[in-house]
Amino acid sequence: MQAEGRGRAGALRVLLVEDSSDVREVFTLLLRSEGVDVVATGSGCEAVDLAARTDFDIVLTDLGLPDIPGDVVIRRVLAGSRRRPRVIVITGYDEPFVSRARQAGADLVFIKPMLWSTLADTLAAVRQSIRLGGDRLAAA
Repeated sequence: MQAEGRGRAGALRVLLVEDSSDVREVFTLLLRSEGVDVVATGSGCEAVDLAARTDFDIVLTDLGLPDIPGDVVIRRVLAGSRRRPRVIVITGYDEPFVSRARQAGADLVFIKPMLWSTLADTLAAVRQSIRLGGDRLAAA
C-alpha cells in the first residue's frame, strides 16, 4: 500500500485499487500530478478495509483483482463506507463485467485503453460536485 499525505486542503482523496504494480505506480504518479491524495493497494480485501476506516472521495478500481472480484469490492466498499465515495472503474473487461460493475454501484466505467485527459476531466467534475455539495457524479 502506498499513501500520500493528507495535508493539502481541498485535495481529492482517492483509493486506487489496481493489482498490476506497474499500472498502480503510473496511476499514482498521474493522480498526484492532478493534486490528488492517493492511497493505493493491489488487494480488493485491503481496499474494503481501507474504505471502512477512511473517507475517500473516489474509489478508482480495476475489476480483475486476484483476491475478490471487482464488483464484490464495489458492493463491500459502498456497504462499509461512512460516506459514499464516487466509484470509478477502469477495466480491460467488457460485458458482462461492465454491467455487473454498474449494478454493484459504479458511477462510471471506462474501458482500457483510455486517454488520461478523460480521467482528469472526471476528477475535475468530482471536485466541482463536492464544492457544490453534490453527492453523485454526473455522467461524463
